[in-house]
Amino acid sequence: MAPTENGDERSGQGKPPGSSNNNILFDQSKNEQITLTSGFKKLQMHLKNWKISNHREEITAERLTPFRVFIIANPREKFTAGEYEAMKRYIDNGGSILLTLNEGGEGRQVTNVNTFLKTYGVEVNEDSVIRAAYYKYFYPKEALILDGVLNRAVAENAHLIAATTPATKTNKKSQNAVVVDKSLRAQVARSLEFVYPFGASLNVQPPSVSVLSTGSTCLPCQKAICAFYTSPSKNGGRLCVCGSTMIFHDSYLDKEQNRRLLDVIVEFLTNSSFRLNEIDAEVPDISDESLSPDLIAMSEMLKCSLHDVEELPKDVRKLLDTQLYNLDLTLIPKMVRAYDELQMKHEPLSLIKPQFEVPMPALKPAVYTPIFRDCEPPALELFDLEDYFASETSRLNQLTNKCSEQDLDLFIKEFGNIAGISSRMPTDQRGAKQILEFIVTQLFEFKRMYQPGMDDDYIGVHDNPLDSGRYTFAAGGAAAASNFDRLVVD
Repeated sequence: MAPTENGDERSGQGKPPGSSNNNILFDQSKNEQITLTSGFKKLQMHLKNWKISNHREEITAERLTPFRVFIIANPREKFTAGEYEAMKRYIDNGGSILLTLNEGGEGRQVTNVNTFLKTYGVEVNEDSVIRAAYYKYFYPKEALILDGVLNRAVAENAHLIAATTPATKTNKKSQNAVVVDKSLRAQVARSLEFVYPFGASLNVQPPSVSVLSTGSTCLPCQKAICAFYTSPSKNGGRLCVCGSTMIFHDSYLDKEQNRRLLDVIVEFLTNSSFRLNEIDAEVPDISDESLSPDLIAMSEMLKCSLHDVEELPKDVRKLLDTQLYNLDLTLIPKMVRAYDELQMKHEPLSLIKPQFEVPMPALKPAVYTPIFRDCEPPALELFDLEDYFASETSRLNQLTNKCSEQDLDLFIKEFGNIAGISSRMPTDQRGAKQILEFIVTQLFEFKRMYQPGMDDDYIGVHDNPLDSGRYTFAAGGAAAASNFDRLVVD
């Protein structure tokens, strides 16, 4: 259908309800708070293929006849008996009605809509649906329902799961013959996720069918929140009752899959081929109503738990009964004479040592003193004291025995450590070549400073940069220097 604009209620004159007209009448005669221009703008844009009109006068059958769907969104005034008769006649003649309320039911909205709905087995409760566990939405009354679909026809028309085989007529006759697939039912329940804000629960009985519930995470648990009714008349008008008007509000229509849920409801109200699943309709997953005490009201009606008693006497001693428990010595003479009659010796009673049966044997002192574990010694490194306290000559002899000709580089380095040469050299210049260079330099300095015939003034003036840290040789140093000098000359 081509998109049409809004108009008044006279735009659909001449077309009977249930025909292929595309007229929707939106009621505003009962002081509805949410209107097309304030709260239902997105809904109006979503139904752009439908011609929506406003209604602000008394509801009559003549005014409802030209329209395909009549929407009543949270009425806040009471209906008259004539208006109820007009709406019943409208449904019997093939028209469809969508009626929504909010939390608190008709008591908070000051309306009498349940009088009309009881004819079709539906009643809006005066409660509020809340979510027991936080998820996505902070306010508990913005109830996110993840497993609330009760009839697989809703999921099928929402194109979320594949169509299933329809029920047979034999299953429709007897509820005991119905076989419910629990796995399929769980799949159907989770096929549509929607937000149910500020809504109430419903009591649904035949001929109406529950199609949506509060699920398992909301309170009250597993209670109906949306019901469908199809008239048995020839034209087959339909009625949809939803406990929340805010579910189609501009603030929530785009949340989760609320828009798709609106499409399913409009499809049911306008398409006569929309059929509910008979198995799910007979056995809906709805829990029985359980009443819980009103603790707030009960706290204001405190009562004493003791029964009323007679007034107490002025003399309190009259309340004491001395005959129940008293000390009487009149039987002692009879007891003493009983010894002579029984020929028993009259003597003080002896104490009999009791023997108690104990589950554990008697304790005995320990013969040996307990052995306690000593602390482990501290983890210290092992040192070879001989390497630290041996003389230089012994350490050089040990090094010579350990090394071979292939270990010449190691031998020179260890010799530098033992002789104290490495400690006088920079850290990064302690290789074998640097150690030999240091020794040769010391020999040349020694040779030059102590040659025979050298002037004493030269010796005193000469500035040797390595003099403060030079290596001091033993008594045979002069001879070694002379031999080294001969080797260099040759």
